[in-house]
Amino acid sequence: MLGVELVQDRATKAPAGAAAEAISYRALERGLSFKVAMGNVLTLTPPLVIAEGDLMRGLDILEACIGEVG
Repeated sequence: MLGVELVQDRATKAPAGAAAEAISYRALERGLSFKVAMGNVLTLTPPLVIAEGDLMRGLDILEACIGEVG
Protein backbone atom coordinates (compact mmCIF):
# COMPACT_ATOMS: atom_id res chain seq x y z
CA MET A 1 0.00 0.00 0.00
CA LEU A 2 1.23 3.47 -0.84
CA GLY A 3 -0.20 6.83 0.14
CA VAL A 4 0.85 10.13 -1.42
CA GLU A 5 -0.43 13.24 0.34
CA LEU A 6 -0.76 16.26 -1.93
CA VAL A 7 -0.50 19.73 -0.41
CA GLN A 8 -0.62 23.18 -1.98
CA ASP A 9 2.22 24.50 0.18
CA ARG A 10 4.65 22.51 2.30
CA ALA A 11 4.74 25.20 4.98
CA THR A 12 0.97 25.47 5.51
CA LYS A 13 0.19 21.89 4.43
CA ALA A 14 -3.07 23.07 2.87
CA PRO A 15 -4.68 20.08 1.11
CA ALA A 16 -4.50 20.01 -2.69
CA GLY A 17 -7.84 18.33 -3.29
CA ALA A 18 -8.37 19.63 -6.82
CA ALA A 19 -4.94 18.39 -7.89
CA ALA A 20 -5.60 14.96 -6.35
CA GLU A 21 -8.86 14.65 -8.27
CA ALA A 22 -7.25 15.76 -11.54
CA ILE A 23 -4.40 13.28 -11.11
CA SER A 24 -6.87 10.51 -10.35
CA TYR A 25 -8.84 11.11 -13.56
CA ARG A 26 -5.72 11.41 -15.73
CA ALA A 27 -4.34 8.17 -14.31
CA LEU A 28 -7.65 6.40 -14.87
CA GLU A 29 -7.57 7.43 -18.53
CA ARG A 30 -4.19 5.66 -18.75
CA GLY A 31 -5.39 2.50 -17.03
CA LEU A 32 -4.28 3.14 -13.44
CA SER A 33 -7.06 3.10 -10.87
CA PHE A 34 -6.70 4.17 -7.24
CA LYS A 35 -8.71 5.93 -4.56
CA VAL A 36 -8.38 9.42 -3.17
CA ALA A 37 -8.71 9.39 0.62
CA MET A 38 -9.41 12.41 2.83
CA GLY A 39 -9.68 14.55 -0.31
CA ASN A 40 -5.95 14.82 -1.02
CA VAL A 41 -4.24 11.46 -0.39
CA LEU A 42 -3.65 9.21 -3.39
CA THR A 43 -4.06 5.65 -2.07
CA LEU A 44 -2.58 2.90 -4.21
CA THR A 45 -3.14 -0.73 -3.26
CA PRO A 46 -1.46 -3.03 -5.78
CA PRO A 47 -1.93 -6.80 -5.55
CA LEU A 48 0.27 -8.68 -3.10
CA VAL A 49 1.86 -10.48 -6.03
CA ILE A 50 2.75 -8.15 -8.90
CA ALA A 51 5.40 -8.30 -11.59
CA GLU A 52 8.07 -5.65 -11.25
CA GLY A 53 7.33 -4.37 -14.76
CA ASP A 54 3.65 -3.88 -13.94
CA LEU A 55 4.52 -2.06 -10.73
CA MET A 56 6.97 0.22 -12.50
CA ARG A 57 4.45 0.94 -15.27
CA GLY A 58 1.89 2.01 -12.66
CA LEU A 59 4.39 4.24 -10.89
CA ASP A 60 5.45 5.76 -14.22
CA ILE A 61 1.81 6.59 -14.97
CA LEU A 62 1.44 8.17 -11.53
CA GLU A 63 4.64 10.18 -11.94
CA ALA A 64 3.57 11.46 -15.36
CA CYS A 65 0.14 12.51 -14.10
CA ILE A 66 1.59 14.33 -11.08
CA GLY A 67 4.02 16.12 -13.41
CA GLU A 68 1.20 17.22 -15.70
CA VAL A 69 -0.98 18.56 -12.91
CA GLY A 70 1.73 19.89 -10.62
